[in-house]
Amino acid sequence: MNENIITVQQLPVIVYERLESVGQEIDKRIAALDLDKQLVTEDTKKAVKDTKVMLKKELDNFEEQRKRIKEQVVAPYMVFEKAYNSFIKEKYEKADGILKMKIDEFDRRLKADKEARIRAYFTELCQANNIDFLPFERLGLKIGLSDSDKSLKDLVNTNIENVVKSLKFIESLTDPDEYKAEILTDYKQTLDVMRSINNAKYRKQQREAELQRLEAQKARAEQARLAAEARAKEVAPLQAPEEVPAPAIQEAPAPPQEVPAPAPQEEILHFTLEVIGTRAQLRALRQFLETNNIKYNSK
Repeated sequence: MNENIITVQQLPVIVYERLESVGQEIDKRIAALDLDKQLVTEDTKKAVKDTKVMLKKELDNFEEQRKRIKEQVVAPYMVFEKAYNSFIKEKYEKADGILKMKIDEFDRRLKADKEARIRAYFTELCQANNIDFLPFERLGLKIGLSDSDKSLKDLVNTNIENVVKSLKFIESLTDPDEYKAEILTDYKQTLDVMRSINNAKYRKQQREAELQRLEAQKARAEQARLAAEARAKEVAPLQAPEEVPAPAIQEAPAPPQEVPAPAPQEEILHFTLEVIGTRAQLRALRQFLETNNIKYNSK
């Protein structure tokens, strides 16, 4: 299949001997225009634009000739290329695509088998170290066909060793179990022991600050309540209790003798009361006791 089956029987002949002489004439005409010394003003602008249009028109005429020659030369090649693609190129490309698909499928199976072996090794290692929270995907391994099982297992070993060291470090902390559990929960998400410790420390500081704020708020509220009660006692006058009239004493029926029965007397009671108040309130209380003929002792 190496014989030369594509040949050119007749090369295209393009006659362009006059191009050089025509080019020389163009040089003379453009030189005569003395473009470098052309000065564009309001009076000369139209003439300069007319010269520009004239030169552009001449170039367009030459461009049409060039494009026509190109089409005539390229036309047989385009016919040839279409036949070549249909009878030769497309057949090879189709065969190449089929072979590539089969090779890719085989490589995918090899890669899947290799990943299954490494995944099984990872699972066994996790079970041996009591690690039940780490999925295989968290390792971020890029498994390629050229990677050996040994190199991939070494990467797995390194990752598991780091996790084991981090877990031991968390367990060795002297903090309360609740605090260590918080660090461990964060570590299972980040796999970064120092970051997890800092996160737990920050949350602890935030909780303590919030508790202090709430306690201070309650203390201020209690102080405000006590102050309001004190102000109310100072402002409100001491109200004397209403006098309750003694119940009427009915006369006992006269005994057969004509001797009248003595009138009963109210019982005298002794009551100790400690009073706390302002000076004005204490004066008012004293006045009330004296007005009602109540005996009292002041110390």
